[in-house]
Amino acid sequence: IVFFGLCILAFWSVAGFWAFPDLLPRSFTFANWDRAIPSLGRPLAITIWTAVGATIIAVAVAIASLEREARTGRTGGSRALHFIYLPLIVPQVSFVFGLQIFFVGIGMDASWPALVFVHLVFVMPYVFLSLSDPWRAWDRRYASVAHGLGAGDNRTFWRIRLPMLLKPALVAAAVGFAVSIGQYLPTVLIGAGRLPTITTEAVALASGGDRRVIGVYAFLQMLMPFLGFALATAIPACL
Repeated sequence: IVFFGLCILAFWSVAGFWAFPDLLPRSFTFANWDRAIPSLGRPLAITIWTAVGATIIAVAVAIASLEREARTGRTGGSRALHFIYLPLIVPQVSFVFGLQIFFVGIGMDASWPALVFVHLVFVMPYVFLSLSDPWRAWDRRYASVAHGLGAGDNRTFWRIRLPMLLKPALVAAAVGFAVSIGQYLPTVLIGAGRLPTITTEAVALASGGDRRVIGVYAFLQMLMPFLGFALATAIPACL
């Protein structure tokens, strides 16, 4: 039902005059896109770069943590890991406002690094959950063979483990990218309204009556996660 609603909004983005009780618009036009494109540049750039930054950091931290776990043999016993999942349980408004006060206090409010950090808080749990099971299920006999042939831990990681787990890592990255795209409240609070994204603009436009412009933003908001998962599927297939 949600996907159908998004498709209807995408349909609205190219709809011309559409009067009741017509089942379909009387014409289709890209004039709605022509009107919206001049104002899309900055929100689209902030959305993509924030999502890419938060996702890269989250994937790097998750891989480093899981690789350390694999090398030391400590399986998820660290209490610090439990804090990763708190953003999935605690309501956003209960602690994002505290982060906003913190960044105001250190003079980093409405800055791109602060926005990336707060997105990382929500991206990290999903990335770690997506990547932890495939990483822990990897057959360690491959590492034993590599060690028997003289390869160290680092070489085994770069030449064997990471290439074999590239697809799960890319899927985890796509999940993190999609989570970042959908962040509204953290973006509004930490960005102080000065760092607009496609999501914040779409929500702001939702209170208006122009379904065509809303359709343009909603279609872009739906398209970016789709492209992320498409790349996560295509890259391993091409290698």
